Amino acid sequence: MGRPSNKELIERARQLEAQLLELQSGADDQADRIRHLRREVAAMALDLPAGEGRMGESALTSEVKLAAAVAIERAQSEFKLNVTEPGLGGRSDRIDVYIRGDEGLQWSWEKPYTKNGQFAWCGAFAAQCWASLLPQIRKKTLPSTYRLWRDWQARRVEPSSLRPGDIVVVFNDSASASDRKAKPYGQHITICKELAGDNFSTYEGNARAYGPDGKYREGVGSRERALSSIAAVYRPQAQDLT
Repeated sequence: MGRPSNKELIERARQLEAQLLELQSGADDQADRIRHLRREVAAMALDLPAGEGRMGESALTSEVKLAAAVAIERAQSEFKLNVTEPGLGGRSDRIDVYIRGDEGLQWSWEKPYTKNGQFAWCGAFAAQCWASLLPQIRKKTLPSTYRLWRDWQARRVEPSSLRPGDIVVVFNDSASASDRKAKPYGQHITICKELAGDNFSTYEGNARAYGPDGKYREGVGSRERALSSIAAVYRPQAQDLT
């Protein structure tokens, strides 16, 4: 059997892209199938000649969009668990999973998290949401705002193009102009939930935010932040995914 024509390759890539989008619903239960489709889409893109690779690139863009949708679903699932700092009545055991678990930072050498303030875990929560990222990225890049700034300059996008699932580093509400200048990489890691005019809503960990019961407390929560609070927006690329 001969090599498929470019037209056939492009059509197959379109079909695979459509399948990826269909898998968005219940994606956690379809993880193996999604990984298989990712590999097949990537292979199709490589088979296309350089001048006819647009469909392959489009399919890979859809792959990132799908991963972002899954990240939002995972963030929402954690939010619904009512995760709070120890002693506040919620699922504080989940914080240890974010820090030391296989789908979080994988910092297994850390002591179990039992005390508020023991570990700055906002990046660990982001890693748990973006479990589709390669383990070494979650382990080495997601832990802090500085590491994101150091490693992911090529992943930065303008705040004006912010979309759900993006990893957004913000300055604290009390940050002064000198604070921003001293730490341009920002102070806190969040996940964009959706845009709302000049603001955006988040899912975030290690935060003072609203829980699923609508109460403002410390833990995993959701809140609105001003676009002006953004230090940097990072958007993973296809090669960053497992």
